[in-house]
Parts: sequence; C-alpha cells; structure tokens
Amino acid sequence: MNYLSNETSEYLIQHSNNPVNWYPWGEEAFEKAQKEDKPIFLSIGYSSCHWCHVMERESFEDLETAEILNKNFVSIKVDREERPDIDSVYMAAIQMINGNGGWPASIFMNNKGIPFYAGTYFPKFDRNNMPAFKSVLAKIIEIYHNDRPSIDNHSQVVMDGLDKFFNSSQVYDATTDNIFETIVDQINKTFDFEKGGFGEFPKFPETSKLQIIYLLGKKYSTNNWFDMGQLSLGSMINGGIYDQLAGGFARYSTDREWKVPHFEKMLYDNALILSIMCTSYKVTKNKNIFNAIMKTFEFLNREIKNKENLFYSTQDADSEGEEGTYYLWSYVELEKILSSDEFKIIKTHWDISQEGDLDGKNILNINKSPQDISNEQNIAYNDVTQTIDKVKKDLLKIREKRIKPNTDEKIITSWNSLLITSFCNMYNISNDDKFLDQAKKTADSIIKYCVKNDQLMHTSEGKNSFLEDYSYFVNSLFEIYNSSLDPYWYNLAKEYSNETISKFWSSDEKLFFDSLENTDLIIRPKGFFDPMVPNPAAIASQNLYKLYKFTGEERYFEIVGDSIKKVSGFLNKSPLDVPSWFNLYFQMQEQSYEIVISGNKKDDFYYDAKSKILSSYIPNLIFCSTNGENNDLNLPVMEGRKNDEQTKIYICKNYICDLPITNMSELNSQLMGIVGIYK
Repeated sequence: MNYLSNETSEYLIQHSNNPVNWYPWGEEAFEKAQKEDKPIFLSIGYSSCHWCHVMERESFEDLETAEILNKNFVSIKVDREERPDIDSVYMAAIQMINGNGGWPASIFMNNKGIPFYAGTYFPKFDRNNMPAFKSVLAKIIEIYHNDRPSIDNHSQVVMDGLDKFFNSSQVYDATTDNIFETIVDQINKTFDFEKGGFGEFPKFPETSKLQIIYLLGKKYSTNNWFDMGQLSLGSMINGGIYDQLAGGFARYSTDREWKVPHFEKMLYDNALILSIMCTSYKVTKNKNIFNAIMKTFEFLNREIKNKENLFYSTQDADSEGEEGTYYLWSYVELEKILSSDEFKIIKTHWDISQEGDLDGKNILNINKSPQDISNEQNIAYNDVTQTIDKVKKDLLKIREKRIKPNTDEKIITSWNSLLITSFCNMYNISNDDKFLDQAKKTADSIIKYCVKNDQLMHTSEGKNSFLEDYSYFVNSLFEIYNSSLDPYWYNLAKEYSNETISKFWSSDEKLFFDSLENTDLIIRPKGFFDPMVPNPAAIASQNLYKLYKFTGEERYFEIVGDSIKKVSGFLNKSPLDVPSWFNLYFQMQEQSYEIVISGNKKDDFYYDAKSKILSSYIPNLIFCSTNGENNDLNLPVMEGRKNDEQTKIYICKNYICDLPITNMSELNSQLMGIVGIYK
C-alpha cells in the first residue's frame, strides 16, 4: 500500500495498490526528495487513458521496476483532470524536451520540481525506437549520481523555456482584413475537404475551429462555409467515433475517415460537440444532426448523470483489459444474432466484413444510407429504417450484458458548465423545456456541491479553483439567462464575472492566469491556445465583453481590450491556432444586435417570438426582456421600453433600434434579413 489510498481521485485510487511507493502531489513528497537528495519521478494521467493502463500493467505493477523507483526516486502520481494546472506546466516541458506530448506523462525532475528529462509512455522492453522504462531509469540514476552538473544545466534550460513559453506574447495592432484573410487561408490549407475536420490523422473534433467555420459562413453569407461544417459533423456522426447504438462521441479518430476511434468518452468532448451540432441545426435544420443531438443527450442521461443532476467526467476506452472490446462486433457474431434479412441490410449499412476493422472485429459505422439500401436492394425505405432501428435496440441489449468500461465518477465544474451551455443550446433549437430545466438543475447543483468557502472548486471533492471553472460557469449562466430571460441568472453571471476578475486577472500583466496566485507550482500557468477545450482566458474575456454590451460599463471593456492586445501577435500570425480568441475578435469587429422583448410574458406572441429568436443563428446577439416588474434588469437597451402593455420586439444594431415589431410576420421578415437562408 502506498500513499494514494486516501485520495478522492479515481485515477489515483487505481494506483493505490501498486508496489510503487506513490505520493500524491504535495509538500511531503518534495520534502522527502530534498532530505534524501533524490530526483522526482512525476507520472501524470487519467482514469480512462488506455496507455496509462498499459504502462501501469507493464511497469508500475512490476516488482522489479517498483524496487528501482522506490530506491532511487520519489514518485508522484497526478490526475490531470483533477490538477489541470500541473498538467499544463509539465506537458509544456515534455513538448520542449520530447517534441510532442501525450499521456501518460513521465517527467523526471529535481527536488524543486524543475524537469530535466521527460517523455510519455515508455514500454517494458525496447521497441519502435522507444527505450524500455527500466533502461530510462538506469540512465537517469547514472547521470544523477555521476554528472549532477548536467542535470542542473538541463533543469535550467527547461526552466528558461517554461518561463519563455508562459510569458510569451506579442502586442501590436492588427488590421481586420489581414486577420480574416489569414484565417481563411489557414482553414483552406488545413481543412480536409473530402472527409471533414482538420488535418490527416489522428483526427480530433476541434469544435472551436468548427465554430469559426460557421462564423465565417455568417460573415460571408455563403453556403460553402456551412457545408464544410456539415461535412465534418456528418462524417463524425456516420463514423465509428460516434456510438451508433447508444449515442455519444469518442475522444478522437485514429484514422482520417473518423472510422477507428480511441474509444474513451469524455464529458467535455460530448458537451462541445453538442453545442456545435446545435449551431449546425440552427443554420441547416438537418434531421440527422437533430437525431444525433437527441441520442447523445440520452447517452449522457443514461450513462453518466448522477442523482444530483451532475455529470461524471469520463468513460474508459478499455474493458476486459483491451481497448474497444465493449464496442466491437465480429462478422460471425452478427450473422448469428440477426435474421438473414436483417443481416443483409445491416451488413451493407454498417460495412460489416469478415476481416473487420480492428483485431478482426467490426466498428459500427455508416457506409450506406437507408435510402441507398432501399434503392439497391429494392426494399421499402420504411422497412429499411425500421429494421435498422430494431437491430440497434437488439444489439444494445446484448452489449449491455458485456463488461462495461469503467466510468470515472469525478465531478468537474468546468466540464459540467460546458454541458449546461449545450443544454441551453438544445432548448433553443427544440423549445423543449426539459433541456432548460436540466441546465438550471445542473447549475444549481454546481453551486450546492462545488462551491466551498465562497469559492468555486474544480471538482466536487477538490481543494483547487481554476480559471476554466469560473469562465465556463459564467458563460453557462449567461446562456441560461439568454434561454430563460430570468434576471436571476444574469445577476449570478455578473457576480461570478466580478469574482473571476478578482481571483485571476493580473492588473500588472494585463492578462488572466489559469490558476490562483497562491500556486504550488514552479510557475503560475497561463495560456492562449485551445488544446482540447476553449481557452479559459478567451472565454473569460468573451464573458466580460458580453457584460460590457449589456451594461455599457467601461471597466469590463478595458480588460477585454488589454486581453486581446496580449494575444494580438498570435491573432495576426496564426489565428486558427487561437480560435476562441478569434471568436472574441469576430464579436468585436462584426455587426452586433441587441433584441429586447417588452410586454406580457403570457402573450402567445411573446412566447412565439422568443422561440423564433432563440432558434435563429445570430452569433453577436444580446438578448433580454423587460416586463416593467421590480425584479427587472436596468440595462441601457431597456431604457424607455419598460412599460409596454402589448408585447413588442425591438431589434437594435449597436443600440440604434428600429421601430417596434408587434407580429410574427414582421419578425420573421426582419430575422430573415439578419440570419439569411441556407439552401
């Protein structure tokens, strides 16, 4: 037994029975390393990480390897989901030392926490130009004892590199045309116009970039951009990255075609994909997109929601010790399970072959549509779709009897906040109250279970707060207000926005830090990029820009201006690498709208108008409502519009408003001019 058994992290508990004498991150481990003059081995991973499991089986459960580690190192195990700040700093170090990153992260550092060597997965034996883990340990031990100056020099080089990495920014003025021209050029060079998404493989959803594609479609009023988004989402929904039976998306695809996924399901991926699918549906009203949204919601509700209306962080890629076993089907198995008529349809629909896609088994992915099968096999279309639906239900029942992948029941505030935003978007496109109700319940539960000592914690069991928790949560609160028009949520968003400034904004450096000032790391991290999730500083700045648009308070705009200046160098040189900052830039440069509904909430026109506005794609929208009541907000755009007895809609551009609208026909006409038509 090591020192991890009393931890709350699923990942750390998984390692609590390793013969390695693991310590959690903290003073005790560093003091031991200093007292015994030992280097530190830091291992960072997460519970659903496939190669983390492999390295555990090969090395951390191996008695001989554990003995080497215990004798010569102080070993620390960190859950990257629990401590994204630690992961951020040391992943940057790995990329400097190794050229690329990934998990498990394996870092060797001095007793002050400064790395001198790092890598990711090390195998048990030498293979594919990767040294065996024990060989790496032996070399580190030799150098540490016989050439300490070399260790010190490497540590200094890495520390200098980290300081430069986390403090690099170029501030200069940028011309609007150049930035739009640059990002269009970058997208055209990196977008896969045949399969969708960006690059070759592995292929990630990269939802922040997809959002940019829809923004450009709005700017240039052309279907070409929207079609690129549709190609990407359609390829994902048809591919193996999407669970064809139960809904939900895997982490990424290992191939260009979105066919062979890395099977772990992350909450943040599914939340972000839901939101971009809602954007797509606003533009295109595509039925397949809508069905995937509903199916993914069912997966989330069924698989990873707890009784407090909060959602767990991840589902593992592995089951029964193998990746993807839970999701794969052999040709013979399906042929035996299904009737001959069913198998004939399914074989074509899901591209079932005897050789399979992975280890001789098939990954369910759509090869031919029901309409194509109907035409080719001369079967009525309804019969084809009914057969596919029946087979899905039958196979899901069979799959449920298999050993399920492990679910990490960690509650992460930031990821739940992303999902709240998705629920609001789902309500906006469907007008179904269950989605807005779920958004409110999850937000209430975050406040109840994740706020401790008036501070928003990263996890329900944790002791740390990060910018991503505050910025994503504030954004979700604004989204609830946008969907409900209940002032309570606006006021809460403003309150947490002010807290975000007080806790994470540096008035000296004119930027948001990722962690609180009293960090226990060698450097206080901050970042500008969107590696997997939207950049937290960019989202915080978007929130403040929204607050400025609501209130007209210059103090919010000053922070936004200072923030975007810090990233202006990246925006000029490579805006596609900072898509969340480009999103903010787009909001500041492009036409914005303010829409006010004034009058009686019980009017049919009020209800219908609200639904129509919410379901329309208007990226730069400030939406609010007044009823002349005591709890109304007192926003500048509401001035003179608080006492309407009859429901009226005011559409304004930069606070210059047209004549009020009093019927749906006129509203539809006005919105058509704003939104345009997708054909």
